[in-house]
Amino acid sequence: MDYTTCGVTIRSENAAKPYTMPSVYLSEYIKGMKGMGDALDFGCGKLRYSNVLVGKFNAVTFLDSEKQLNRLQMVRGVKTTVSDYININYVGCNSISFEKINDIDKKYDFILCSNVLSAIPCKSTIDSVISSFALLLKSNGRALIVNQYKSSYFKRYEGGVKHLYGYVYKNSKSASYYGILDEKSVRQLCLDNGLAIINSWSREGSSYVEVGVKGTD
Repeated sequence: MDYTTCGVTIRSENAAKPYTMPSVYLSEYIKGMKGMGDALDFGCGKLRYSNVLVGKFNAVTFLDSEKQLNRLQMVRGVKTTVSDYININYVGCNSISFEKINDIDKKYDFILCSNVLSAIPCKSTIDSVISSFALLLKSNGRALIVNQYKSSYFKRYEGGVKHLYGYVYKNSKSASYYGILDEKSVRQLCLDNGLAIINSWSREGSSYVEVGVKGTD
């Protein structure tokens, strides 16, 4: 999605990392989860965790902006669109745009939201994303929100303009935003948007916050 802030246009789809750069820890965490069911990859980007999710769950819905899903790009080593790659390679799975999130008529056992909030330079959109989990999760479902908040390359962003949870940084080609969302910040965002905190922890510069629908254990 495109955002205009601090006098520049930020194209959040440019923040998506390729499938060759997954977190080994997160991948193993998903593989070790109990049970099968339906999963939602909220902010699927370039399908960095698609194989591990499809291998674990009965069906997976991949959600991102209309632009990210349907623009021609390299997706897992193939020049195609994210939507077409899913249709061809993942039987029983589907994609839907964030712009059509209200059309989703099912609930999920698991939602993965990995390094999505840190790319959104708009507080109301962040709140909209988090609050949607309460509507998309089954009563005993879980969402895992992951954000990298510490890295040596973040130093370059500090030369930009302070905005929201991080910085807007502009170079000769484009502008980008990176929010520094640690465990405490994400926990508070979830509480403010009506979710129940199940567990949270930090590991190697990334925060992990597991949430569910209020009233569930």
